[in-house]
Amino acid sequence: MRIVESDPDVLPLIEKAEETRQAVLAEQDAEKRKHLIRLRRSVWVDFRAHFERIYGAKCWYTESKNPGTDDDIDHYRPKRALAGVDDHDGYWWEAFNWRNFRLSCHRANRLGTNSETGEVHGKGSWFPLLDEADRCREPEDDLDRERPTLLDPTDPGDAAVLTFDQDGSVALVPGFEGNEDAERRLQDSRKYLHLDWPMFREERQRLFARIHVKVKEGDKAKSKAVRGDHTARAWLKGVAAELIDLAGEPKPYSRAAQAYIMRFRDRAWVRTMVVPHIPNPIA
Repeated sequence: MRIVESDPDVLPLIEKAEETRQAVLAEQDAEKRKHLIRLRRSVWVDFRAHFERIYGAKCWYTESKNPGTDDDIDHYRPKRALAGVDDHDGYWWEAFNWRNFRLSCHRANRLGTNSETGEVHGKGSWFPLLDEADRCREPEDDLDRERPTLLDPTDPGDAAVLTFDQDGSVALVPGFEGNEDAERRLQDSRKYLHLDWPMFREERQRLFARIHVKVKEGDKAKSKAVRGDHTARAWLKGVAAELIDLAGEPKPYSRAAQAYIMRFRDRAWVRTMVVPHIPNPIA
């Protein structure tokens, strides 16, 4: 989120959020604190348009685009009482810490029943940890000691754990298979962030099919170019440009596109013309 810090249009919002955060920290009465957080909701909502402008109008968790609805500003660490955790009022002191904000679609952020499993999935106020003993409960506690199971889209290390199968479902990068912590994090993120919501999986599956078709087209263009067809080189460049565009960060499911393109890196033209332009190549 370093780009946000250097954006002059966002700096006033950051200052306002910090001022409000200090006011919340200064309020000793828990009920008055809750009221203040509810009252100042617009402070985090105002970040939405800027996050969309800077990073693209898509959910940071699922990478879906949701025209017709405003994405939520989710609090990665929930600001209200935690689900599944006894005697915890939530990370109220993080309610106005802008680094705790994530642009989220309704499906990831809100509870809903998965039509395939019949189970209620979604983040809501869930925030499980690998070790509950590490849970922070007061503003002075060190949040770095916590190891959340929910993959954080702002953490490059978390993004490196996740890849995608041809059927559109999420999976672990092969190097993490057998790692119990990584496997739990994938399962919890799949559940609480709705990563495999049927529509998302179907759209990623269609994306793989589209990339597969473009690669086959590129193979034909490359073959013709090798045989001396001078027009085929421009054709191949056009195919490569389309693949690079699909993998661009503002595009929906760009991480899936990057993973799918890497499946075809055995082609020399993919390795030399496409892979160098992929922001974060994953297996």
